[in-house]
Amino acid sequence: MKEFGIYTGLRAGLFAVCLGVLWVVLHTWLSIWPIALLALVVSSILSIFVLRAARDRLAGKIDTRAAKISSRLEQARSAEDDD
Repeated sequence: MKEFGIYTGLRAGLFAVCLGVLWVVLHTWLSIWPIALLALVVSSILSIFVLRAARDRLAGKIDTRAAKISSRLEQARSAEDDD
């Protein structure tokens, strides 16, 4: 599932950018763990807006696959009923 890999990579990259920026700004006042936690929160909020297109593509792919599986299951049920 290519879209999942792309979205996950974009999320990780966004976190890395946030961590780097926050580290440069806050490393004299805070240790790495509070900065990492803050970067996680900031990147999660930013991903809602910045990664909307990638998330929509991933959701569309998941929806398509779920519809195919549902169709196959329905066909298998109707074939069982015919027997």
